[in-house]
Amino acid sequence: MASVVREVGDEIGGYTIVDQLGRGGSGAVYKVVDGGGAEAALKLVDARADDVAAERLAREVRSLQSMDHPAVPAILDAELDGDETFVVFEYIPGVSLWDYIQDNGPLRDAELAAFAERTASALEAVHATGSVHRDVTPSNIMMGPDGPVLIDFGLAHMTTDNRLTRDGLVSGTAGYVAPEVIDGEEPGAAADRWSWAATVAYAMTGKAPFGSGTGAISKTLEATVSLPDVPGAEALRAALGRDVDARPEPRQVVAALRGDTVVLPVSQEIPATAVAAVAATSVMDAHAHHAETFDASSGGGVAAPAADSADTLASGDVATQVDDGSGDEAPEGDDAIGSHSEYGNGDDLDSEPQDERPRTDELVPPAPRRKIMILALTVATAASAVVAPLIAFVIMALAAIVARAGQRRSLALAASRAKRGQRRGDAALHTLGLPWHLLRATGESLPAILLGAVVGVGVGTLGWWLVVEEHVATGSAEVQAWGQAIALFTGALAAAAAIWWGPWSGLTREGAHRLASLVAPSRGPVVAWVVVSLVVFAIMALSVYLLVEPMWWPLNGAPGALSA
Repeated sequence: MASVVREVGDEIGGYTIVDQLGRGGSGAVYKVVDGGGAEAALKLVDARADDVAAERLAREVRSLQSMDHPAVPAILDAELDGDETFVVFEYIPGVSLWDYIQDNGPLRDAELAAFAERTASALEAVHATGSVHRDVTPSNIMMGPDGPVLIDFGLAHMTTDNRLTRDGLVSGTAGYVAPEVIDGEEPGAAADRWSWAATVAYAMTGKAPFGSGTGAISKTLEATVSLPDVPGAEALRAALGRDVDARPEPRQVVAALRGDTVVLPVSQEIPATAVAAVAATSVMDAHAHHAETFDASSGGGVAAPAADSADTLASGDVATQVDDGSGDEAPEGDDAIGSHSEYGNGDDLDSEPQDERPRTDELVPPAPRRKIMILALTVATAASAVVAPLIAFVIMALAAIVARAGQRRSLALAASRAKRGQRRGDAALHTLGLPWHLLRATGESLPAILLGAVVGVGVGTLGWWLVVEEHVATGSAEVQAWGQAIALFTGALAAAAAIWWGPWSGLTREGAHRLASLVAPSRGPVVAWVVVSLVVFAIMALSVYLLVEPMWWPLNGAPGALSA
């Protein structure tokens, strides 16, 4: 992505860069000024190197150009056909919701309800154009001086568009992707509303409602979330359920957050997630110059202009009064970093840091697959168990720890660059932190390593016993040697399989492919490593043929179960 790297003072299409706001997998976002000194945010992508990123940018422009809403940044300029493909937005000073909550704590009462109402209004305005945002998260909502603003439409698409997710991946941020999308359904408006509810839950609690990383996926599918006992919590919990049809609408959640509605108890006649109105709820109209207002009474659609702020709209059993939203603004942040950045996490949802920004599908794209090479090296290591069983297992365990630590370093580096932009010395700094990553990886790998030890010892001991007791082999020295060697080899393979697919081994597997791609970046080195593995295997077979006794170091001899 060298072509999107710019320095302060560089010009892009007549705009001068004054700061970098963020960087993602498909481009970078800069704070710029035009010829008159007006500030703006410019997103630049490398269309020549990434046609998917270019098409996403075009979709982003189409989505935003077709709407006019105070909580959605306006497009000021765009260049989609030249060598420098970019779009210029209005600049929103402030900090992301994630940063704001980290600095100031959770939102409460009217402040939380106002936040939920304004962001729901923005999201429904997006849906009214036929678009789907697909990445509503705390990192993609700016806490601007006039209230929260929904940003980063890099994943947005029109409902008639083809999907641009790369093969095998689900784009989105772990913990903020609706369960039906994880199950394989197309992301739609309902999925956006679920992500909105998860973001409101973060604003309410100060933490991701389903955690982060791979653990967030299972918790999302389980639909278990812990919320404080405050008004609106039950409605919000229902909005985060798995059953799409049973989820309350955003207008109902907002009303519950204001204390104007209650969640009805479970009965045979009324579903558990039904919300009953007991009073009118006030809905914001954020700016007078915007022609459309949020119609909470119709489930969050875009209504015609209100003739008067006191006009009352009614639908069903909920009455909605539109006012000018004065006094309901979100708190202003104390920094001006307006991150209209495209943080790219659908890895396939395998991101670990608590900061919601990093998304390993684009920030840390999946490493090139080196399946044959890894399999060959694993078989060679398992074969070495015929001459040094314990050393072979230690090599397997250390390899798993190093692979996991390397993947953690990559994640930490990507998260740092997404938050602060690429800076000189980033890679060296995170390399210095490798001992910490190794320590953490050791603790995280321990369950899989222990499982590997138990499985390997069990399989190896059983095979050894069958051979020594002559259940599967005769008593001649040669046959016994080959039988015992096969038992040790099989036990080592079983141990390796348990470590590879054991508890919490996702990062270890990805790290192994990343490490293998570093030492074998092209086909030639891959072939060389496979050849080396075959040579090691042949040497081990020759050792068995020559009746070389296994070395049990650091033990003085074979364990008791194998001493017969």
